[in-house]
Amino acid sequence: MAADPGLGEEHRLGLGGGEDVAVRFAAPQDAELAILYLHGFGSCQDGEKAAYFRRRALASGFAFCSFDFRGHGRSGGSLADLTMTRNLDDAEAVAAWLGERWSGPMAFFGSSMGAAAGLWLAARRPKGPAGRLGAGVCIAPALHLRRSLAERCGPEGLAHWRRTGRLRMSTDLVSADLGWCLMDDLATYPAAELAPLQRAPALILQGSADESVDWREVAAFAAACPVGSAVELHLFAGGDHRLISWKDRLWELAAGFLRPRPG
Repeated sequence: MAADPGLGEEHRLGLGGGEDVAVRFAAPQDAELAILYLHGFGSCQDGEKAAYFRRRALASGFAFCSFDFRGHGRSGGSLADLTMTRNLDDAEAVAAWLGERWSGPMAFFGSSMGAAAGLWLAARRPKGPAGRLGAGVCIAPALHLRRSLAERCGPEGLAHWRRTGRLRMSTDLVSADLGWCLMDDLATYPAAELAPLQRAPALILQGSADESVDWREVAAFAAACPVGSAVELHLFAGGDHRLISWKDRLWELAAGFLRPRPG
């Protein structure tokens, strides 16, 4: 059980190979929509943003499901084996798990790495219950993570990472080794191929002073999505990557976008 039962029960979802993910789900009575929250790199489902949006969602009458990607939080696995493909496998498994327990519409709400995973997952339209995952809210989607990592390393650091297979990555949230498998895998998820696949409505929330995700690239992605895909981009002047200072406004926009509309 979760530490606070009012925020939902915790579950362990087995994925095979002895690994599992920690999942938390709560559904207010008469909820019309379930949100699947996807956290960012180095964070977890109990991070500041996840906890805030969980409280606001439940208070607003939304069901809320969150989980820790493998290598994060209380889930199994190692960050050294992190890949986008593994993240998508985790998200798809949790979405299917949620879909078996929730009969109504579902939407994803992702931050950074999690936002990119949500966009790819929705575009792939998985079969079964997970295929009901529709509209999404994205905070600073890390669609060009491979290039960002390469620029952060520099030519010498990148060569060392490729040669040794390991890179020590330190942020304000985590310090851990990443495997070169991440870079090889990210090469198979180019943003240019994602945009034409975008069909579900999406709300993108982006800061203009984001040090990790360039707002111009996010705007270019939104512009490249098919006409009629209902992609909205909201730019926060001076906003950083996490947008914590804007969290109240983020929720207002997200709730308005996700709330079921008559007809």
